[in-house]
Amino acid sequence: MSEDDLLFMEEEDVETKDTGEPWKILIVDDEAEVHDVTRFALSGFEFDNKPLQFLDAYSGQEARAILTDNPDVAVILLDVVMESEDSGLKTVRFIRQELGYNSVRIILRTGQPGHAPEKSVVRDYDINDYKAKTELTAQKLYTLMLSSLRSYRDIVSLEKNKRGLEKVIQCSRGIFEKHAMDQFVEGAIEQLVSLLFLDRQPELYSYDGLAVEIKDTAKLKPLCGYGKFKVDHNLSINELPDSIGEIFREAIHKKTNIFRENDLVIYCEGKHRAILMYVDGHHLLSGLDKELLNVFTKNVVAAYENIELYERDQQQKDDLVSYLAELTGCRDTMVGRHTKRVAEISVKIGQLYGLSIEDVAALKMAAPLHYFGNLMVPEELLHKEVDLTEEESIELNSYITKGAELLSQADQRELKLAGEIAQDHLERWDGTGKPSGKKGDQINVMSRIVAIADVFDLLACKRSYREPWPLEDILTYFKDQKGKCFDPSLVDLLLENLDDFVAIRESMPDP
Repeated sequence: MSEDDLLFMEEEDVETKDTGEPWKILIVDDEAEVHDVTRFALSGFEFDNKPLQFLDAYSGQEARAILTDNPDVAVILLDVVMESEDSGLKTVRFIRQELGYNSVRIILRTGQPGHAPEKSVVRDYDINDYKAKTELTAQKLYTLMLSSLRSYRDIVSLEKNKRGLEKVIQCSRGIFEKHAMDQFVEGAIEQLVSLLFLDRQPELYSYDGLAVEIKDTAKLKPLCGYGKFKVDHNLSINELPDSIGEIFREAIHKKTNIFRENDLVIYCEGKHRAILMYVDGHHLLSGLDKELLNVFTKNVVAAYENIELYERDQQQKDDLVSYLAELTGCRDTMVGRHTKRVAEISVKIGQLYGLSIEDVAALKMAAPLHYFGNLMVPEELLHKEVDLTEEESIELNSYITKGAELLSQADQRELKLAGEIAQDHLERWDGTGKPSGKKGDQINVMSRIVAIADVFDLLACKRSYREPWPLEDILTYFKDQKGKCFDPSLVDLLLENLDDFVAIRESMPDP
């Protein structure tokens, strides 16, 4: 069956599940008799197996107070003339303009049509029907209530569906964010619920829901949960109630959607993993409902596979950066530990500075490569046990530049950033550094951060040509070089949070 065929399927008559939540009906009239007659005419009325709950207001002012506290009123039977000749009309404007309730169905009832002519009222006010009290027989009131509730239900469902779609679109835009998969699953299950006419706001429906990733035939990883399924740990199918465990096993075995009288499971499988979305508390499904859900599943699977592809691609890139960082430290174990500490110190400074989560993650990957040029440095120069001559320092800097140029040619953001850091972390805040003499904010903030992390850790390291500096001397050096070699604001962050940086050093000691 094609998606176009769905438009022409005949809707089946099905019962819906009674969740016990009634439809709220607000009667607004200054005559008590009107309230009594309305209740009597609609006694026993049900729609979607839900009864009516009547709320009573005897003035426009009372109606406003009730509506402010009950945003889930479905239908308002509103008199025009009460404490004033236009109190009903004022209430309409209050509902639509001040409260912003656009879903509620408003039916004006008047015993004095001359005070509010139908043509002008319908034209000037956002109402859904206009009736004279004399024409509203019990049968007509019944029909009016049925059509009003049907419209209200569908409008609420469409609004819920819109919010679900907006969340899925938001997930598509944020697919490169760290929690893109979580956002996508939440949006998908919310849209699933909207397709089932389920909504907890305004609490017309209640449901329990669970989305899980299938680890194997018995183990599940929760992705998001609603109601009684708000769990945050891996669980086995055997931990679930028997009825739910049974439908989960059937969905996993058949690799398809399973529809039952009181619950359903949507099965979504990508190339490398699969998820289940379970919902309990919905109405019985017609043939059209099931076909729409099957189409919905195909869309979810397509988006799910795209996210999988991105995550695997990103993991491969992360692995490459990690490999290069490990390779950089292979020629010198001391340098290997140093680069790891520099990464962690840089991350801490970046967080304190207020970098975004994405920038901090990129900095963590790129910082260890600030010594990438060491791979090209001759052995005798790399391990020289005395201070370098001026010529040797120039030669060493040339290798740093070559390494930076190689990294900068990469397409991946982290490698490009690593190239920039490798090139600029020896620049100075006052413009007297190398190789380009950049000054102040001309130096990328990532490079300025790594410059501080690099020197802070290096001074505390024992090298073949010197002993480690005492902490007091290191602090004196940074205070002296604040505004000269280093960004003053970053030095302040280092000094104000010194214990954190010392702890990082102590957690990864040199061999």
